[in-house]
Amino acid sequence: MSGAAAAPPAAGSRRILLAFLGGATLLTVGLVGYTLTHGRPAIPADADHAVIEAAQCLACHGPGRQHARGSNHPLNDQCFNCHERR
Repeated sequence: MSGAAAAPPAAGSRRILLAFLGGATLLTVGLVGYTLTHGRPAIPADADHAVIEAAQCLACHGPGRQHARGSNHPLNDQCFNCHERR
């Protein structure tokens, strides 16, 4: 039996693969660039925000409170994982 060589991929398949890899590369570079240029949100340096624990943040920023977090804010209650004092 003679082994049949596999046919090379069609030129169209190569273009699709290159377009996919190019798009994935651009997306990765964009996400890394965004992450490096956007710092963590700061906690205001006033008397109202001189708290020690994140639980105290939720007294004002919890659901239904006067200064509640926005609807697009993550539901994480560990404020200092993202926010930092400056």
